[in-house]
Amino acid sequence: MFQQRLIVSTVGISIFLNVLDADENNWRSQLNHATNDKQLSGDLEHFADMLMIRALNRLQASDVSQRRRISAELNGLYGIYDGDLSLGKNDIHFLLATDTALGRRAAEMLEDFLKANELRNVYIYVPQGLSTATPAAFSNGMKDLIRWCEKELPAYRDAGCRIIFNLTAAFKSLQGYLNIMGMFYADEMVYIFETGSRLVSIPRLPLQVDVNILRQHSVELAMMAEGHIFPYDHVAHIPDGLLDIDPQRYATLSDWGQLIWNRVRHELLSKELLPFPRLHYEESFRQDFTRADPKARVALQETLAKVAHLLEDHQGDTAALKRDGGLQYDIYTGKKTRDGQPIGHFRINQSRRVSCVAEQGGLRLRRYGEHSINDNP
Repeated sequence: MFQQRLIVSTVGISIFLNVLDADENNWRSQLNHATNDKQLSGDLEHFADMLMIRALNRLQASDVSQRRRISAELNGLYGIYDGDLSLGKNDIHFLLATDTALGRRAAEMLEDFLKANELRNVYIYVPQGLSTATPAAFSNGMKDLIRWCEKELPAYRDAGCRIIFNLTAAFKSLQGYLNIMGMFYADEMVYIFETGSRLVSIPRLPLQVDVNILRQHSVELAMMAEGHIFPYDHVAHIPDGLLDIDPQRYATLSDWGQLIWNRVRHELLSKELLPFPRLHYEESFRQDFTRADPKARVALQETLAKVAHLLEDHQGDTAALKRDGGLQYDIYTGKKTRDGQPIGHFRINQSRRVSCVAEQGGLRLRRYGEHSINDNP
């Protein structure tokens, strides 16, 4: 039975260097120096646009063996499809490019070529800020890539797709990260052996994270996943590899920390109600939590982590919750507690809400559930 594949191909800029003519070597150093530039200037921008057209024309006019020499990305794809791209016309392709002028151009040119050669489902994905300009830029871009992988790829696998990372092209640093990410998100990673056409396939290994080591840090990990920054002393018991620590000794999740959190969050958030700072739980809220299914509990506690993060950052001021477009915190009209306190609410998703009462420095949570809690908050 045919299994649809989703192939994530890393994209580099070597294709532009490979179509330079002999009398254009003076442009080679300029292209290399502009690898991480978000915008190109003057003559170089014009030349890069011309190279896009030239590369596409040469690929279209070449046979398979020439195409594989011109483009490392295509070398990997032709290896997957035994030299016949039409075998992948029903597969899904994501071209993973750096957030740079040349990276985007290379991906756009390859997208045009693949769509002209019977591959219908081709999309470009550019992680925000991803480049090798600085370690910080690379790390932030990888965090965005990890978030994308967690959001998109499990659903495709659940639908029956085989996930393949085509890592023949792109920067070595990006390949190194994707080697490890592939062990969590891909069914297979492929390379081309050295400079030839022989495909090397690495299957996913059955890696597991020891959840118990991280369970006692659930609150801090959940809040950092929502963007909270802790003084390092507060989270020093968490393995350093999971943290980014700035010179002022403040810490948040590193890219690897985000990857590991994605693997353990369901286990850590679907069982017990966590004691987030500035949040207090009434018995009615605890009962609503207990009645919720595991998936709903995860979504609820991720939102509670976000609420706690915002309250901590603003000394308990609920105005920060009101400003957040996702939470949509507001006060019910005409609904108060028995002792006259106004009752508020915030959103978990389109159908679920949490009702609450603002108190000194935080919130007291009353109910959780569908829109019906609006009638009895």
